[in-house]
Amino acid sequence: MNKILCVGFTLLSIITTPLSLSFAELEERKPIQPFRSFMKEVPTVISSERDLSPISEEINEVSVTAILPDYPWIRVSDYRGFLSEKCVSCHRGISQIGKAHPLSFGCTVCHGGDGNSYNKEAAHLTLIYDPKAKTGKRNPSSFSVVDKTCGQAYCHSGHFQKDRNHIERVKKSMMGNLAGMISGLRYQWGVQGDRKASYGVNMIEDKDGDVPSNEGALSKLRGLPLFSDEEANSSTGDRLVSHHIGDRILKDKCFQCHIDSPGKPGSFRSQGCAACHFTYSEDGLYKGEDPTISKVESGHPKKHRMITLAPDSICRQCHQGFQKSQSDILTENGLSDGTMKKTSTDHFPGFGKIKQDVHLEAGFECVDCHTQFDVMGDGNIYSKQHQAVEVRCETCHGDADSRPLIAEVKDPLDRVVRLARSYAGWSNSVGDWMVLSSRQRKLTNVKVEKNRIVTLGKRTGNVYRTPLTVDTSENHNIPGHKSKLECTSCHSQWVPNCKGCHSNFMPERVKRSKLIPDTNKLFDVKSPSLMVGPRGKVVPMITPERRLLNVFDEQENFIPVMRENGDTAGVYREWSFTNPHGYSGGRLAYAMNPHSIGKKVRSCESCHMSPRVLGLGEGDIYIGLNSTGKDDTILPLVRTDIISGRSQLAPKARLTMRGEPLAGISQSGARLFNQEEINRILKVGNCLPCHEQYNDPIYQNMTKSYLFEKTLDHRTLRTRILDQQ
Repeated sequence: MNKILCVGFTLLSIITTPLSLSFAELEERKPIQPFRSFMKEVPTVISSERDLSPISEEINEVSVTAILPDYPWIRVSDYRGFLSEKCVSCHRGISQIGKAHPLSFGCTVCHGGDGNSYNKEAAHLTLIYDPKAKTGKRNPSSFSVVDKTCGQAYCHSGHFQKDRNHIERVKKSMMGNLAGMISGLRYQWGVQGDRKASYGVNMIEDKDGDVPSNEGALSKLRGLPLFSDEEANSSTGDRLVSHHIGDRILKDKCFQCHIDSPGKPGSFRSQGCAACHFTYSEDGLYKGEDPTISKVESGHPKKHRMITLAPDSICRQCHQGFQKSQSDILTENGLSDGTMKKTSTDHFPGFGKIKQDVHLEAGFECVDCHTQFDVMGDGNIYSKQHQAVEVRCETCHGDADSRPLIAEVKDPLDRVVRLARSYAGWSNSVGDWMVLSSRQRKLTNVKVEKNRIVTLGKRTGNVYRTPLTVDTSENHNIPGHKSKLECTSCHSQWVPNCKGCHSNFMPERVKRSKLIPDTNKLFDVKSPSLMVGPRGKVVPMITPERRLLNVFDEQENFIPVMRENGDTAGVYREWSFTNPHGYSGGRLAYAMNPHSIGKKVRSCESCHMSPRVLGLGEGDIYIGLNSTGKDDTILPLVRTDIISGRSQLAPKARLTMRGEPLAGISQSGARLFNQEEINRILKVGNCLPCHEQYNDPIYQNMTKSYLFEKTLDHRTLRTRILDQQ
């Protein structure tokens, strides 16, 4: 971890005296040199919480004596002009923020304020603060002020090693701009005409001159249009005003998981950098010793202590954040022998009786698979999630024909050497061979040891031997699968079936109406259906229930779903919305990696003999003789939808037998199966009653096998087998 400046939440303390040399004079006399690490002299391994002792109650001032580890000719005190600070004269007992940001850094370099004053008002008057965004002060890492704190010169910005410019990167990241979420919802709701991201939470531009458009990167994002007239009138910028309900839902609902948002009501986390680097108690109460921080007012971090590597509990505040308030989670038959119960904040799909992800079961944490570039961005602006994430199954396991790509560490200043100093119980050094990500970057915790690939737990130090696909059985060598299927299409055990986010919209004060569907069961899981994912291979598909929208005013009167300023015409009790390509925005199909990997794969029958898995709905398929598919039909298990005209096929159908889409898809490059693919997949089902093994020779050349299937020899053989049964 960088042993340079970052964030604090409450003032530590500082008094200063003038320096003989100003900051500018220092720079003039000693220009910036190549990176010189002090890591070897002062190890940065983060110790346990017990080792970070609170500040003694007897201390009334702190000497600001620290130098910057990467720039040892620069003193921290140069930033503020203070050689000592008196903040701890009031903030007695406050914990040291972290070993990477020692007490000798002081407080004002991050928080601002007057470290010389004993007067509360005077000391706090110049705290770094953004009155418009109402952020800063206690949390100087909030994005509206972070450039003055964590992002100031020689800290986490402006470094010649680009991966250390965390502030620039995280603002461009998917968590920083929500570009994928915004473009997906706006497209499905007909607010924009294509799937490409044009808007982010705020305007952001990639100014470094490196925009790999072939990987989906964008040069800039505009800020999402304002919704209300009140917002428009209070804005000084030249931004558009949107009156579309889709943009309103984005602002009121979806943005609650944005990294710089305050978070959902009842959920306790911080904003900006602190959202991932500070922990909160379940009740949101402060547990430290600072007498100036309330222990009965919720919303404070557990302690004034920064963590380098986020535990899973922090990731789950946004990812899988349904768990705290929802009812029991239902599962499809065969996936479990019971239901998932409401549990603690550590609850996650896969715990309880639902089959766990094999990595989770082994002890992996989120940070063990996902890199800093996955989480904080790599400095580019991406339109969709799959473009931003650089880890694949093949990254660590290889594929049926090749082992993972590896590269040797040759530079002692290599990123993998530096970052591993913050990991638990192990390190990297020159001469190590590291596994490469999909973008050819060395992973920091997956390496070659004793001629085998191992993954090391960043926070735990656990060592996991990584099995290689090339060393496994012939299951991975079916020609029809090797180039067409992602690993997850067979190894995913379940996908989430989300019911809550897209069901309805109401103003806050409106009581639940009988016209609004019951959404108590907001989440369940089911065996995966399949589709073609954004990278052109078959992947699991989420198929949520069809959505209709009900909108009420404060008096529970129906209001228009969409209106121009001043236009009150039109009332929609049920709005069945479509995207710009004419497909249903309320009947969705979404390709994903559900993080439910199992060693045991699904059966051949579950794909090749299942209309639901293909997206055709639930029912019996009757295949006609006409190759056009016009005589093919499906008998739904639930026929009321056909009678009522709500569905062409079955309630859960995403396409017709002729490969005609019925559902909207917001991901670029993703699609449902076409008719040729449906016919080809189902045709294999005819072979499975006799040829049920993966290693059966017929699957090595299906074209040749189909030719043999038409011969007299095959019919004779089939008759003989059937007669024996």
